[in-house]
Amino acid sequence: MGGVSAQAACQRPPVLPSTSPDDGTWTTAQRQHATTIVTIGSQRGVPPRGWVIAVATAMQESGLRNLANSAVPRSLTLPHDGLGHDHDSVGVFQQRVSPPDGQGNWGSLEELMDPPTATDKFYTALLKVADWQKMRLTDAAQAVQKSGTPEAYQKWERPAEQLVAAIAGFGSISEIGGGAPQAPCGTAAIPPATVGPDGWVQPVHAFVGDRFGAPRPNGRRHAGVDLIAARNLPIRAAAAGVVTKVNCQSSTGTCDSDGNSKASGCGWYTEVTHALNVTYQGQTITSAVTRSCHMVTQPSVHIGQIVAAGDVLGFVGSSGGSSGPHLHWEVHLNPGSSVDSSNATDPEPWMVFVRSPLGQ
Repeated sequence: MGGVSAQAACQRPPVLPSTSPDDGTWTTAQRQHATTIVTIGSQRGVPPRGWVIAVATAMQESGLRNLANSAVPRSLTLPHDGLGHDHDSVGVFQQRVSPPDGQGNWGSLEELMDPPTATDKFYTALLKVADWQKMRLTDAAQAVQKSGTPEAYQKWERPAEQLVAAIAGFGSISEIGGGAPQAPCGTAAIPPATVGPDGWVQPVHAFVGDRFGAPRPNGRRHAGVDLIAARNLPIRAAAAGVVTKVNCQSSTGTCDSDGNSKASGCGWYTEVTHALNVTYQGQTITSAVTRSCHMVTQPSVHIGQIVAAGDVLGFVGSSGGSSGPHLHWEVHLNPGSSVDSSNATDPEPWMVFVRSPLGQ
């Protein structure tokens, strides 16, 4: 199988308008801390993507506030915007204070309660992370912060992009290159996938987040797995088959911009039907349908198109009911005319069975 044109990856969802620094979303103090973060990043020559990561981290850690901590009594004597309560963490980035005031190793209390110095320390740590510019925002932030909730930063990507763009005086983060990593564009080819011995391939090469059967609102269960991948990575047909559905499903009314965790629906998605003749868990399987959700733009394929294992169906996004870029991926065995949760199977053991296990 030859390479697939990456031109489709150059398509971007319509740019959402930036949040104005004066629209009331953030207080004057919060905007000032964000401005400090952007300014220090610019002075140090950190690419704009780093500014977004830093601002999103501060949004999650402190709500863009310079927090003192009652567990670090001397912090109460220094200028602060409020109180935090996490161990001996202080400041905009909630960095842990070094002895004698704390048991951390980020620096002295005075340094960490000074937003410019705390920001400088964050960037120093970020720049030591290999390939940080290629990572999802939450992975880059987590590599610096070592948080107990590593996925928490991702939800701040869009607000951070909007605020950073506004502070920098641009209408959109794309104008300064601070957005999420993109798939290759233009005439370059996406390399072909390595297909396994049974004719299957990972839809994306990424670690597994939420697993099959995880609880969902209203007593529902997760009908697939979430593969946590960067925006615009190619999503591949897991096996040879025919495209039987290409659709937009979102309670937001559009799939051409990011959804959110309160929305519902698969966003832009595809279904591919695969003809089989195997015995799995004591059952003869004659067909399977794989569903790929939350694509960044309209899928690259059309209904009736025959695809080979590894062909590109679309690109990772966050459309529909989604809190951040990922691929929600389902496998349905012998579904007949109705592809629904009643015939969904756990994709992980299935992909082990066909010798193309999921995960990194």
